[in-house]
Amino acid sequence: MNRKVCMDVAAGIPGVNVPEGSTFAPEEARSLIAAAIGALPEEIYFTAGSAEADALAVNAAVRASGKEHPHIITTLLEDDSVLEACGEQEERGAEVSYICPISTGRVEVAMIEDELTPDTCLVSMTAANRETGTSEPFTGVGAMTSEQGIFFHLGAAYAYGKMPINVDRSHIDMLSADASCFGGPEGIGFLYARKSTGAGTYIRETMTDKEKISAMAAAAKKAAEDVPGYMERMRAVRDHLCLRIFTEIEDVELYGHKDHHLVNHLEVRFRNVSASVVRKGLAEAEMYAGIGSGSEILQVLGKPEAETAEAVRFSLACDVTEEDVDRVVDCLKDIVRGQRVIG
Repeated sequence: MNRKVCMDVAAGIPGVNVPEGSTFAPEEARSLIAAAIGALPEEIYFTAGSAEADALAVNAAVRASGKEHPHIITTLLEDDSVLEACGEQEERGAEVSYICPISTGRVEVAMIEDELTPDTCLVSMTAANRETGTSEPFTGVGAMTSEQGIFFHLGAAYAYGKMPINVDRSHIDMLSADASCFGGPEGIGFLYARKSTGAGTYIRETMTDKEKISAMAAAAKKAAEDVPGYMERMRAVRDHLCLRIFTEIEDVELYGHKDHHLVNHLEVRFRNVSASVVRKGLAEAEMYAGIGSGSEILQVLGKPEAETAEAVRFSLACDVTEEDVDRVVDCLKDIVRGQRVIG
C-alpha cells in the first residue's frame, strides 16, 4: 500500500484512530483533556469546534477584563473566527490592533509589546500557522502578558499534539482546540479558560454529545502521550524532505520560518511551476499536497498572487518514512523538470 504525504493538518497527529471500546464519560473526558495541557478539569469547556471556542474566548476575555474602553491585540494571520470576534468587539466600541508579521510569518514579542496601551485587555494569537507552519513564540508572549495582567488566548487548533503545550508553563489564560485537527471527530472542540481569571463566568458550554466528547477525549489523550518522541521522528523525516528538495531541485523558495515551524510541515515555492500541476501530478501517484493559490495568509506575508500560485504545502502523516519522502521527491523532480521544459 502506498503511503501518503498529505495536505490534511490532522494527518500528522499520532493516534488518529480512537481505540475500539474506549469510552469516557463527559467528566472523565474533561479530566483527560485538562491533564494533557496542565489544566484543571473545571477549566475545560466543550464546544462545537475551535471556531466557536475562539469567539467565546475573545468575548469572555473582554467582558471579564472590566475595561470601559477595551483594547485587543491580535495578528492578521489569525483564523477568521478570531478576526470576526475582534471585529464584533470593534463594533461595540473596542479598539483592536492587528499586527502584520515579518515575512516568515513570525510575530515577535517586541512587536506585541509595542502595541500595548493601558486599556489592553487581551492578546490573541495562534501557536502555529496553518499555511506556512511557522510557530510563534507563545511562551514569551504569555510571560509578558502575565506580567502586565493581560489575558492571553492561544489558538492551538494546528499545534495540539504536535508541540508541547502547558498552560501554566506558557502563562496561557485561554486556549482553543479542534478535535478534527488531532484525530477526533468533526464538529467538536474545547476551550480552556483559567479559573482565576473569572473568564469562565462568561462562557456557556454548548457541546453535549456524549459520543463526540468521548471520542475527542480519546484522541486528545493519544495525541498528547508522546509529543517529544513524535517531534523527534517527524523532524527527521521533514528535514530529509527539505534537504532533498533544496539540493536536488533548482529555484525553490521556502515559505515560513526555517527554524521555528511545525515538525511535520513544509511549504515551498517551485519557481515557474504551477502548484496545481504539481498537486495533480502527485495525486496521480497517490501523494497529496496543498497549494497556496489565493491564500490570504500568503498575501498578508507580502507574496504576490502569481507567486502563491506556485506554492506547494506538505503535511506529513505520522507514519510517513524517509523512504516515502524519497518517492515523493523523485516524483516532484519529474514534474518540475517537465513543466520547466514546457515553459
